[in-house]
Amino acid sequence: MGIKILLFFQEISSPILDKIFIFITNLGSEIFYLMFIAYIYWCVNKRFGIKLFSILALSIYSNNLLKVVFHTSRPFLYSEIQTPYIQSAIGYSFPSGHTQGAATFWYYIMKKARKKSVYIIGWTIIILVGISRLYLRVHWPIDVIGGLVFGILIVWLFQSILDYLRKCDSRLINIGLIIMLVLMHFLAVTESNIKILSLFSGSLLGSFLEFKYINFNEYNSFLKQIAKYLIGLLSIFLIRSLLFLILPVNIYFVYLKHFIFGICLTLIVPLLFIILGLTKRKG
Repeated sequence: MGIKILLFFQEISSPILDKIFIFITNLGSEIFYLMFIAYIYWCVNKRFGIKLFSILALSIYSNNLLKVVFHTSRPFLYSEIQTPYIQSAIGYSFPSGHTQGAATFWYYIMKKARKKSVYIIGWTIIILVGISRLYLRVHWPIDVIGGLVFGILIVWLFQSILDYLRKCDSRLINIGLIIMLVLMHFLAVTESNIKILSLFSGSLLGSFLEFKYINFNEYNSFLKQIAKYLIGLLSIFLIRSLLFLILPVNIYFVYLKHFIFGICLTLIVPLLFIILGLTKRKG
């Protein structure tokens, strides 16, 4: 049944549809999430931004582990199936990382916003990203279903644990994060997990230092918000380029690069906003 669905998409494919679905599938890419979360952290609500990044990092990390556990081959390894976008299909197949990421990201936003418009946007993107993975023939239907289920499950589990810790003692949340990071270090069996773990660790440390010593105000005038976001994006892309240019290529420096990048994202860039007069400290 699964191969018939993929062959159907292969029969109706065209250059125009290929471009449309490649665009849609990139709505579930890590670059899109980074740009979106950066905007929330810098310009909307930094506490929500770091929570959103935490749950997404956990989802990406668990997806990489699940792929190794299930060890499922990609559809295009079968002679009948061809894909126009093989570069988006790294590693094993089950569950779909793009679908799981989209489900985690948008379902968490939906749960927090509780607005009809957000639900419509969120579910539309989740469904379209899932369909795009089938149209591009980089996943089996069961991969997409699995990604959706795991994404929603992670949101439920993450929020349940946070609510429980908050009821007991809000300080336990920080302890819980530290324990989770330690456990994640022991289970980081892939380079992809090392990257997301180091970025996550650096971002958490940067946000903790930012809250304690800088505490910038996310809100400002419309024009300054645009300036903040554009300058912030330019800064992190320049920093990333310099880090990858200066530091050697081995697993230890891969960790260091992403760790420093995470600190820059949540600490150095907000400090730059204050220096440039684009925001002020709270209180």
